Amino acid sequence: QSKLIVPKVSTTPNFNFKPATVKMPPYGEPDWSAPGATATPAPPAGMENVNHGVANQAPSKDRSKLWQNLISVLLMGLSSAMVALGVLTMLDNLSGPQDFAEYFIAIYLIFFATLLFFYELMWWCTIVPMNRLIRKNFGFIYKVRGKALYMIVIACLCIGIDSNILGKNNWLKWVAGIGWMATGIFIVFATFAAPTVFANYNSPTAGFPGSDPVEQLNETV
Repeated sequence: QSKLIVPKVSTTPNFNFKPATVKMPPYGEPDWSAPGATATPAPPAGMENVNHGVANQAPSKDRSKLWQNLISVLLMGLSSAMVALGVLTMLDNLSGPQDFAEYFIAIYLIFFATLLFFYELMWWCTIVPMNRLIRKNFGFIYKVRGKALYMIVIACLCIGIDSNILGKNNWLKWVAGIGWMATGIFIVFATFAAPTVFANYNSPTAGFPGSDPVEQLNETV
C-alpha cells in the first residue's frame, strides 16, 4: 500500500530574516544625492516602462473636413468665373465676328459651370428636387474622381475659346481654364496620395430613401 507523504512545515518563526535596507540621504537633501535611494519602488521584472518612441509623437488632427470645405468654396468660385466667361464670350461674339461655334461653347460653359456650382451648393444645403434631378442625370459628378475628370474636360473646352473674340477679357479664359484643370488634377492626385482627405466625404443624398448618407472612399472615388 502506498503511503501519503505530507511535507513538514516548520512553525518556528525565522528571526534571522533581515529586510533590505535603503540608504536614505541626510535630512534636507534630495533623494538623488544618495546612491540607491529612491522615492518609488522599482517596477517588477518584465514590467519596466520602455519608451518605444510612439508616445513622443504629437497627436494628429483630422483636417479632412477643412480640406473638403476649402475645395468646395474654391469650386464655387471657379464655377462663377466660368459662367462669367461664358456670358462675356456671347456678348463679345455679338459685337465681333459672330462665330456660331463660339455660341455653343459659351452655352456649354455656362451650363456645365452652373451644374457644378449647384452641386457644391447642395453639398452645404441640399435641395431635394434639384438633388434628384442632378443625381439621376449626372451621377458621375457625385463621385470625387468623376467630378475631377469632369472639370479637366470642361477646362479643355474653355481653353479652346477663340482669343480674338474675347479681346481684353482673354485673361479670364486662362484663369478659369487653368483653375479648373489644376483643381481637377489636384483632386485626382489627392485621392491617391492622401486618401484620408476624402475618406469621409458625404455627397448629397437627400431625396433618396434607403441610401447610405456616408459614402466611403471606394464608393466616392
